[in-house]
This record gives sequence, C-alpha cells and structure tokens, in this order.
Amino acid sequence: MAAFLHGLFNLNDGVSEQQFEAALKNFVAHLVAAGFARGCRLMRRKPLEGFGAPLPAFSYHAAIEFADLEREQACYDYVAADAEPVRTVHRAMNTLVKKGSSHFFVASDV
Repeated sequence: MAAFLHGLFNLNDGVSEQQFEAALKNFVAHLVAAGFARGCRLMRRKPLEGFGAPLPAFSYHAAIEFADLEREQACYDYVAADAEPVRTVHRAMNTLVKKGSSHFFVASDV
C-alpha cells in the first residue's frame, strides 16, 4: 500500500521552477538511493475560482512516494535526525522555499 508525503509551498522570490526542481530531484534521488522513497512529482497549482478557499495559499505541490507508511516514517525519522549526508541535500532544497509557506501531510492508499 503506497504512501505519499505531500508538501504545499511557495518558492522564494527569484527562485525559478527549474532551480527548485533540480534541488528536489537531488534530494529525492538521495532518498531513493538510501532505500526510502520511490520517486516524486512536482506540480504547479492552478486555482479554481470558487473552490479551495479553505486551502492555504500555495503555488506548488510536491508528492514523494513511498512503498508504505513504514518506509515513509523511517524516511521522516532519517531526515529529522538532520545528519549528513541528508542534511546538505535537504537544506539545499529548503533554502529555496519561502519560510512559513510550507504545509505537509501524509496520505496512503486505502
């Protein structure tokens, strides 16, 4: 049963989509190589008038896929430990995101 870590966020002023996408792919490639993640997607939000009012303001949505909730939790613990080598790739990506704009949630297949 697959699990996904979803992130809703905005980029810092002056950061291009290509710049962020490269940093995200580098981060996720590290997680894949470490045996945690399967891959990811980066999507741009297209607001629909009259819908999504309760959602926070965001421009981008990233989803990182895991085999199951156990692998997602193990990955969360790994990143939260903030040790090398993941610290460098995680911070390189996070410095491109506008502070205070990120919202995360985990979802899994039913």
